[in-house]
Amino acid sequence: MIKKILIIFTLISLHSLLYAEDSYQQDYLQTMTIIDSQLKAFLNQDAELAYSYAAPIIQLKFKNSQEFMAMVKNYYEPVFNPKQYFFIDFKYVNGAILHNLQIISQENKSYLATYSLIKEDNNWKISSCALYPFKKESI
Repeated sequence: MIKKILIIFTLISLHSLLYAEDSYQQDYLQTMTIIDSQLKAFLNQDAELAYSYAAPIIQLKFKNSQEFMAMVKNYYEPVFNPKQYFFIDFKYVNGAILHNLQIISQENKSYLATYSLIKEDNNWKISSCALYPFKKESI
C-alpha cells in the first residue's frame, strides 16, 4: 500500500513539475512577444498599437496614445527607435516578470532596458521600462 501511495505521489509531483515548466516557458514567450511587438510598433510609429501593450496604470498617466508616444520619443529614444535589440534574461519577481534587453541606439550606443510586465485580466502588459546606458559603445 505504501508503495502505491509513493508511486501516485511521485507521478503527481512529476506532473506538477512539467506543468510549471510549461507555464514558465509560456510566460517567457508571451512576454517576450509583447515587448518585441511594442518595439516594432514604435518603429512603425503605430501609437495605438504601442499604447495597447501598456498596463492600465501606465495608460492612466497619458490622455491618449499620441501623448504616450511623444513621451517615449522624448525620454526613451533608444526604445522608440532602436537599431537592434537582444533579449538577455527573464525572471519572476513578486508576481511580475522582468525582462532585460540590450538595446543598440541608432548612434550605436548600448543600453540595458529592464521591462516589467504584470498580468491584467489574464493578459501580460508592460508596466514599466528602465533604461541604463552601458559605458562602452557597440561595434
